[in-house]
Amino acid sequence: MKTFTTLLICLLVIIGKLEAQDSTLILYYPLNEIYDIYVPDESGNDNRGLAYDTWPAKDRFGQRDMALYFNGNSFINFEAEHFNFDTYSYCMWVKIVDQPYYGCAGFIFDIGSEYGVDQYVAYTNNYSLYNLYGFLGQGYNTDGSSSWISQGNLVIDEEWHFIVYTRSYESIKLYFDGELIDELDINQATPLYGNDIKGYVGCRNNLQQFFNGFIDDVQLYNYAISHDDIIQLLGHLPTNIIEKYGDDIKIYPNPARQTLNIDLNQNIRAFTVNVYDIYGKKVLSLKNQTSFGVEYLKSGLYIIKLRNEDSQVELTTKFIKH
Repeated sequence: MKTFTTLLICLLVIIGKLEAQDSTLILYYPLNEIYDIYVPDESGNDNRGLAYDTWPAKDRFGQRDMALYFNGNSFINFEAEHFNFDTYSYCMWVKIVDQPYYGCAGFIFDIGSEYGVDQYVAYTNNYSLYNLYGFLGQGYNTDGSSSWISQGNLVIDEEWHFIVYTRSYESIKLYFDGELIDELDINQATPLYGNDIKGYVGCRNNLQQFFNGFIDDVQLYNYAISHDDIIQLLGHLPTNIIEKYGDDIKIYPNPARQTLNIDLNQNIRAFTVNVYDIYGKKVLSLKNQTSFGVEYLKSGLYIIKLRNEDSQVELTTKFIKH
């Protein structure tokens, strides 16, 4: 009976560990309206962060205070004691405005305990002995090795970009705007985190190598998300973007191929229509037009922001271009 009881306890412990390691979203920082030190986690896991010297900024859709600017001394710290995952995905939107000094790197997301005992995403300018440029995904391993993928070039367009770094048991991968930059076989290597594990956005875990630029929508998963998952995240819109505005604004046809029409159930005399792609880039701007051609736009999801020039009220909706 004791043997059976012992076996049952062991099984329950194993099952509990498996349940604790279910593939899931661990942390999600939308970074919306961060006016004080507290950074809410909207993953449902209450992994709240603490922000230091960050500035609210416009996001990729031009919305005020819906992203954060990191000024080279800013950072977010979060508890990461239990984030020593063998597999993971780090996802974030990033806008580069100032290049790091030659030979340096700005750390965007880092989990670990000290220099060289961590897993991270950074932006680099001829960094390390390998002369790395652009976005870098790297992890140190328990066997003393390190695994990394570098973009290989600087990003100088000052646009928002979606960066994803994943690690499975077999490989690491780095994605730029949904496109795979490269992948590397890691031969079942185990990631190294150390003992006093800390998590940071905007710097390395030793409070050095600060990032200078804009960051938004930071996510941590405890598994390597797929390319299909990444494409879905790339097209994901914040809740406040996809709100329904009742009868204030209607668009048709949706999806559209040639012409898009706007129906306003308000007496708006002067207005501006701005159309953005999913990267937040403005692709069209019109004044006082309720019908316009979209045939030259690439297929995909677009955001329409219509601003009443008299009241300065802005209405937002979306459409799909076929």
